[in-house]
Amino acid sequence: IRCRVKAKAAKYVCIFLVLVGALLQLYPIISLNPCHVSLQGANVAVLMYGQARTLNHTHCSITEHIITPLLRASHKVHVFVHGELDGDSWQYHAYLDQLSQSGVRYQIDMRGLSGAAPQCSMALDEKYERRIGRVVKEGASYGAELLMQLKYRESVNSLRKKFEETEGIAFDAIILARPDVVYTSSLPPLCVLDDNIVHAPPWQPYGGINDRFLVARSGPAVDHYLGLYTGLCDKGFVTRLPRRWWKGMNAERIYAWWMRQGGFQVETWLMKKFVFYRLRRSATLAESPDSDFGQHKGATIFNSKYNPSSVPWSSVLKNLTLCPQLTAS
Repeated sequence: IRCRVKAKAAKYVCIFLVLVGALLQLYPIISLNPCHVSLQGANVAVLMYGQARTLNHTHCSITEHIITPLLRASHKVHVFVHGELDGDSWQYHAYLDQLSQSGVRYQIDMRGLSGAAPQCSMALDEKYERRIGRVVKEGASYGAELLMQLKYRESVNSLRKKFEETEGIAFDAIILARPDVVYTSSLPPLCVLDDNIVHAPPWQPYGGINDRFLVARSGPAVDHYLGLYTGLCDKGFVTRLPRRWWKGMNAERIYAWWMRQGGFQVETWLMKKFVFYRLRRSATLAESPDSDFGQHKGATIFNSKYNPSSVPWSSVLKNLTLCPQLTAS
């Protein structure tokens, strides 16, 4: 009888550990801290980087759900862009001209960057997810592409830091936003933030942290986060990346690992319901990889398909069609 009791207890312990593991997979780095002191009339930097891609279609959602809530809270908003020169780069200029009419200041740099170091790209490819090799064009390096994105992130942060030095200010909040996603819910009210912490959305962490959006205060944590390229390639951290022999690393895991290397914390409570979907050039939003996520297909609270948004997918698609395209000046 005693053996049966022990076996039953072990079974329940095992089930409990599985459930805890599932929750940690969904929210691997999380804090339940509330917003103690709200931020009003603060200096806020919005950073955009790389290719403009589908900004021509997503700009309405950026204005509605990021810029407008900031202005309504009487924040002084300054947008920084380091964009890649290509056939879509005019979209950045058109959008910034539009924002300036609302009193938003901006600074843009469209100078090209040199390519990622070949040795660093090869080392990253060696440890990256195996499945990516089936997605990229033959002979292409996904590591090189990812590293270029990291270089643009680091460069736009340098623009922000130079501005702070020139103006003698420090931004109370810094927002890193991709131009090629459709935002569906408004940015929550900002708090007085700790400069040793960065805030990321909790959903789709894929074993690490969601790396597509960030809120932080000017300081060491955000500089470390946005200094990933220098860390990997110039300081040699790419050789220290953990190996996942059965699958390989992804960007979300790399960012989580990198923040641990610096001893900085990532929290997710601020944007627990702040949701957005990627819009690719060659497909409609309904055809995008985020379509199933937007429709809550296969979602449970125990997997990365869980979507906390209450905005109906049909409304997201409709609002996107109502957004007028930008006009080149």
